[in-house]
Amino acid sequence: MRPALLAQVAVLTAVTAQLGAFLATLAAQQTTDLGAAPALRTLLVTAVLVVVPWWTVRPWLLRATRGQIRLGCGLGLALGYALYPAAWAGRGYAAELVTAPGTTTRLLDLVLWLVVGGAALLVVSAPAGTRESATYDVR
Repeated sequence: MRPALLAQVAVLTAVTAQLGAFLATLAAQQTTDLGAAPALRTLLVTAVLVVVPWWTVRPWLLRATRGQIRLGCGLGLALGYALYPAAWAGRGYAAELVTAPGTTTRLLDLVLWLVVGGAALLVVSAPAGTRESATYDVR
């Protein structure tokens, strides 16, 4: 496990997701639609959960094993959810679209958070195919 990667993923996901939630609330206040904030927050947090693992893991691909990267980033995603203040109120991700904020939304949001972030992590840390030539190969 790489503590620096864990901390980087945790802080970036928590901070950027909070920024996305703030922007979604700000934009929703300009409309009269009550469902606009949760829907926009879901889109923005999904973007965060896809971009942050890609952006943070890419530099680590040649410095650590795939297992170390996946463990560090996966734990970083979980810690990022714990550091995300909106998650404490059950308004962290997408579950509020289907149920009222509470314990159920906190658990559903955590599962969705880890699934979406984990899927992005698996894609970015996947090995290259055998038919793909190396970037330094100049045939």
